[in-house]
Amino acid sequence: MFFLCVIVGAASFVAGGYLGVVEVVKELKDPGRVSTHPTYIYSAPIGDTDGSRRVIGTLFQGQNRETASKDEMPLSLLNALVAKEDERFRTHGGVDVWGIMRALYVDIRAGEAVEGASTITQQYVRNAYLSQDRTVTRKVKEALIAVEIERVNPSKDDILVDYMNTVYFGSNAYGVAAASETYFDKSVEDLTIAESATLVGLLWSPSTLGVDAEAARYQRDLVLRKMFDTGYITEQDYTAALEQPLPEKWPAAPMVESGLEGSAATRDFAEMVQGELIEKYGANTVYQGGLNVYTTLDLEMQVSARDIVYGPEGYLPDPRGPDLALVSIDPETGFIRTMLGNRDQDSQFSLATQGRRQPGSSFKPFAMIAALEQGIDPDTKFVSEKKTYQVDVGLDKPEEWKVQNYDGIERGKISLKEALWWSDNTVFTELVMNAGGKGLENGPESIVDVAKRLGIHADFGEPPNPSVVLGSKEVSPLDMAAAYATIANGGEKVEPTTIARVTTNQGDEGEKVIYDAPDHPDGEQVISPKIADEITRIMIGDVTEGIARKASLKGQPVAGKTGTSENFFDAWFIGFTPHMVTGIWMGYAEGGETLEYTLDYARKLNGLSGGITPAEIWSTYSQDTLAGKPIREFENVGMTLEEQIHGPEDRPQPPEADEPPAKAENGRTRNAPGRNAPGRGRR
Repeated sequence: MFFLCVIVGAASFVAGGYLGVVEVVKELKDPGRVSTHPTYIYSAPIGDTDGSRRVIGTLFQGQNRETASKDEMPLSLLNALVAKEDERFRTHGGVDVWGIMRALYVDIRAGEAVEGASTITQQYVRNAYLSQDRTVTRKVKEALIAVEIERVNPSKDDILVDYMNTVYFGSNAYGVAAASETYFDKSVEDLTIAESATLVGLLWSPSTLGVDAEAARYQRDLVLRKMFDTGYITEQDYTAALEQPLPEKWPAAPMVESGLEGSAATRDFAEMVQGELIEKYGANTVYQGGLNVYTTLDLEMQVSARDIVYGPEGYLPDPRGPDLALVSIDPETGFIRTMLGNRDQDSQFSLATQGRRQPGSSFKPFAMIAALEQGIDPDTKFVSEKKTYQVDVGLDKPEEWKVQNYDGIERGKISLKEALWWSDNTVFTELVMNAGGKGLENGPESIVDVAKRLGIHADFGEPPNPSVVLGSKEVSPLDMAAAYATIANGGEKVEPTTIARVTTNQGDEGEKVIYDAPDHPDGEQVISPKIADEITRIMIGDVTEGIARKASLKGQPVAGKTGTSENFFDAWFIGFTPHMVTGIWMGYAEGGETLEYTLDYARKLNGLSGGITPAEIWSTYSQDTLAGKPIREFENVGMTLEEQIHGPEDRPQPPEADEPPAKAENGRTRNAPGRNAPGRGRR
């Protein structure tokens, strides 16, 4: 009776244990479906479909884990795993008895544990659900769960797929999808036989082989030999795979544990996206990964801009030459389409967003808007001549401010709009000083008010100095482009936008769109549509009648304004068509160097030829990006398309198609910071 009780008790224990394992297996979650991929930053679609986007950056902190389906994994990958880890995988039931006996025999002969007997299923169970403890209890659980998983699984290949999705491959890559991108910079479905064998070989020692290409190649060749010996590949495939080299860089595309990685050509833009993501969602959410960020960047326009500016046949190919910042914004949406921030693609400083430089005459349209808002007719006549003013600077006595045009040019009586076209400094200083009572009331304050409403962020001082009208206060190219975009948008405030959509858990049942930018956002009406149309009309004249004629496009109307700071340190052109607004700044990133022998109009003063201007670069870039787009006209400006492109037949002629920099007493603009003043956008 005692013996029978022992047998029944043991049987009950085993049965209860097995039933418990059955219930445990039922409750197990599927770790192969958990993905913690990096936060991917995508460009705008290159083609007609959303799938034509390209990754321009990745943000990640922690595990780089991705999953792949059975259909995505090539058969050679699964066969390599079986050949290397578990030759009898397709015939045993989760535990390989013969493998255990062989391993026990080898271990006894060696006098130590030198060979393991775990099947792929057991390894999967251990990696996915259990610990790595070397205890009898863990080994028993591992074996029992492996048997039950195989019993309930209709396909053995599904177990292989789950294994490949959970195992660690080194270099912070969890799962074969992440490993394929890390080591070969390609999707898992594109792996060759040799590449499949390489990844399986890494499992022998992921941390070591993940950084040692020669050792990884040696292990790959061992896997290929096993694949050949077990009949998974032919001799021809074996020989060809042995000859395939590993990538020169190993790993080819490593994922850093945290931070931003991406193409150097789009780095400035991707860094701006990173900052906005962290501000919106917090660093933990962004760096933990799992987000898909769809941006507004037009990759073709971006590549075109860099090639036009810095390419071998570009305008500024010499690395010792000037730098250039460029920002293109769609005025209807605020979407940033292009951003160049530095010649040095490894620089951590973006001249487009962080650089602060004097805008010169490109700031004068804000003064013109202030004049229009105060009812001053743009045809009002002023006198272009040398002038002297007494400016209250808070001292015991006013400071004398002497102003003249570049090279002492005096144009006599000209209208306010002609003064804008020809960048006449003396007329605009008369406007800001309200000389004779026909200028601006509270001139400096009214100009600053317009600039701030349009989106300019700068330290204008309190109270602002009258020299602000000549563009003496430093601003960023992004702010200038956004301000002009607001004008182009009928006076409705344009917020520069980099992110079009953000999703989480993409491709899973829990996929969710957490942000979707509106196609036509409602912005604050910061200047009236009538004023916006009028200043646009006037700035069209800057291209057709004024000194910005090099910005003209074939068959497309253009509005814009040039700008040059004192002594040719900075040169600007901010222009727009009905399609796009683009702001360009040119100068030296480190400061302290002049464009005197680079700018076309500066070289002419020295009897030289062959120079360039930002307006000329703007025209080439715009002509390229607008190719194939329909011609659109500026609406509500009171001009025919022909007049918008070529100007009226009775247009006035400027005395010289040059851009004079802002200049005052002895060639310097008083109360404007010097070139080497702190905070001038140094790296």
